[in-house]
Amino acid sequence: MRSIKKRNIVNNDKKGNPGWVYILAFLFPVIIFVTGFALKGVYPFGENSALVVDGVHQYTAFYKELASQLKKGLDWTYSTHAMGYNFYGLFCYYLCSPFSLLVLLLMKFMYVNEAVTVTILIKVGLCSVSMAWYSGKKYPGRGGMAVSLGCMYGLSNFMLGYYSNVMWLDCIMLLPVLAYLIEQMVCTGKWKFYCMILGYCILTSYYMGFMLCTFAGLYYIANLITAEHRAEKIHCSLLKFTGASVMGAGLAGITLIPGITAVSRTVAAAEAGTGLSGVYGNIWKQLSAFMEDSMSFVKSGEQGDVNLYCGCAVLLLAGIYFFNREIRVVEKIVMGILSVLYFAGFHVTVLNLLFHGLHKPVGIPNRFAFILIFLILRIGCDAWGKAADASRRGILAGFAAAEIFCTVIGIKSGKTWEIVITDVVIALLFCPVWMEHWICGKMLKKRLAGVESRKLVSLMLMMLILAETGIHGIVSITDNGTASRDIYVESEQETKELLSSAGSDQNEYRAVIVNPLVRNEELLYQLNGVSMYSSTNTEEMWNFVNNMGFENLENRFQYAGATEVMDMLLGVKYLLCRNTRTLNTSYEKIGESLSFDLYENPRALQTGYMVDASAMDYVLEGNILNNPMEMQNRLLRGIAGTRLYKLKNISSETTLTGMSAFNIRLKKGEHGYLYIPGTEPDTVTINGQEQKSDYWNNNFLDLGTYDTETIVHVTAGSGVHEAVLGTYQETELDKIYEKLSAEQADLTSGTSSISVNQDGMFMISCFYDPDVRIYVDGKEAVTQSLQGLTEVKLSAGTHTVEMKYETPGLKVGAVLSILILIMMGISNLWWMRKKRSAILSDRSGGHN
Repeated sequence: MRSIKKRNIVNNDKKGNPGWVYILAFLFPVIIFVTGFALKGVYPFGENSALVVDGVHQYTAFYKELASQLKKGLDWTYSTHAMGYNFYGLFCYYLCSPFSLLVLLLMKFMYVNEAVTVTILIKVGLCSVSMAWYSGKKYPGRGGMAVSLGCMYGLSNFMLGYYSNVMWLDCIMLLPVLAYLIEQMVCTGKWKFYCMILGYCILTSYYMGFMLCTFAGLYYIANLITAEHRAEKIHCSLLKFTGASVMGAGLAGITLIPGITAVSRTVAAAEAGTGLSGVYGNIWKQLSAFMEDSMSFVKSGEQGDVNLYCGCAVLLLAGIYFFNREIRVVEKIVMGILSVLYFAGFHVTVLNLLFHGLHKPVGIPNRFAFILIFLILRIGCDAWGKAADASRRGILAGFAAAEIFCTVIGIKSGKTWEIVITDVVIALLFCPVWMEHWICGKMLKKRLAGVESRKLVSLMLMMLILAETGIHGIVSITDNGTASRDIYVESEQETKELLSSAGSDQNEYRAVIVNPLVRNEELLYQLNGVSMYSSTNTEEMWNFVNNMGFENLENRFQYAGATEVMDMLLGVKYLLCRNTRTLNTSYEKIGESLSFDLYENPRALQTGYMVDASAMDYVLEGNILNNPMEMQNRLLRGIAGTRLYKLKNISSETTLTGMSAFNIRLKKGEHGYLYIPGTEPDTVTINGQEQKSDYWNNNFLDLGTYDTETIVHVTAGSGVHEAVLGTYQETELDKIYEKLSAEQADLTSGTSSISVNQDGMFMISCFYDPDVRIYVDGKEAVTQSLQGLTEVKLSAGTHTVEMKYETPGLKVGAVLSILILIMMGISNLWWMRKKRSAILSDRSGGHN
């Protein structure tokens, strides 16, 4: 039986690679990303944006909002935009990375889109450096290997596809560091750096931090089993790891607790842990994601799809790893089980939900795939680092296993011809590996052209790997599409000029974009609108917008689907409509630009206004009426004492399967809305104007109002042939407005005075939040939810009303973080004193 050579990883702490290794590891993936961006016309090489999906729909707007909120001073944790929301909860979920400060700094010199892009490029480079650092710590002096593994990590499909999710990149960047510190904890007992790095990861993104906590537990157990040397007994090591992990979470308490509190109030939280049965995707297709022809994706509706490619070299190295007899069997078994477990998470629903924190991802599947990529690269690191100790037979067997694996997967996944590319790449990569082992093994002490043969061959392997991953990276980036950057810059300038020329008052009233291009366009332009796309949207928000007919999903709501009633109650005074669409409205058009028309709503109420005292008697739980017009009728009956919509059922003009058509006659001055029950039609036309369900509520259609009697023709791609028509005369809505506007006040600054003639309810057009405190004449009043909006009782007389916000979980989280910091400080002082005493004791003993 062959003896296995032991390697003392404890002594690697002070060794490493020269600086050029980390410079190259940083620059190469950045250059590949920039090259890909240039080829697809990203600014300044064209008019496009590198940001896609969440990058353009969320992050650019959130950074603009962060810059605006910080100007408020101590009141920055609550925003009145989008009808009022917990900004600190959003900050904890999306923005609390220290790199956000870099984005804010860059925004002083460039547009937010470029500021975020530059930050992403820096993070991509640091992800590569992190993996190279891990390799250098494990195998000092192997610069080519470190650069290769780092670039394979930084140019993996996960990075190429999901880079726009900038909040994830801190955790991806620190995963190799965390893994190394776990290894060190087992071997040396050192825990403080592990605690701090874990705390940083949770602080920057507790969502991804949860994934790293799960990984840390599994990886620690794996290392506990495979470690050749343990600093402590198993039970002591377990206690230390548990304590350090808890303290790490405690360090992040200032964002962890408020963040979890915010997410616990969402619709998604109520559904967490549901749907545990079944499997996702095709396992052969998922395995084929390792292959060369596997392009990254930025979004997918298939839960089984995965961004897994990280270079074909990992397949060859994995084969060599498992056939290397110098690597202990227990290590192969444990690392194999851990890798298979994470791969099973892509396929098995219950594991998928567990690794996602019991939260089903929407549109961006398998967000934990970067962990498996690291594990595969970690296996490759050991295979490469110990390749010199492997037998020729083992290397050949590893190569054959990799080729057979690719061939079988290609055939099973239906990629019979595509596997040729991967097989050829693996064969090319095998050549320098074989040369290093076969030729250089006999010339170890000789030099070829002044360079040690082994280093020269290792350099050849590095060049092949960089060529493969670089070409794949450029092709993949250009394949992922893009979004227009210039249109947002120009639209922001247009909207500001339009509103300014019209003398608009966005302090007392709201301004919306009727037909936005991105979900958070109102927030991006810092309009006081009513739309929001965020995973921290509360269940109360969703209930309100769903009941009232706004376009919505669990994590978003848009202005589309709003009615004149909602415009009035929510204080929407200014409507910006891209002139590709015509609005049939009674609102006055007060301005126009190259792309936008600006309309003014004469009935917009201020932030707060008095309503009937009996309003709460008409509140309904949930959308049990299943008709937004009836819900609004009931709300109006409560607050104004009258109904508005006249409702009647109408039938489709056609009986064709999958199609419905309605011809609706509207009288002069009559406004009409059509509610189509059942599954939302993908496409609807209203007098020839088409609207898609992704940006409109195609169950609830605004038919408009006209100066003459008009027939409105509606078609819908729906099998429903019955609909509900709601109509009213504009003069009837004018009467309701006159009643409600008689006693109103502006609360946008947080405080206002109002004179009330008789006892009633003061309704505030902001989402109800139990942490919003209302003070009447200096005393805290009881706030209530009026169908999702906020209200408080006022008696007759003149009152001063003040709104304050107490960020949920912030005080507790801050105290916890401070306590953990104090505990770590005391621990460090104790350790330093103990170390000093030991030194003095040694000196005293030596003197004697």
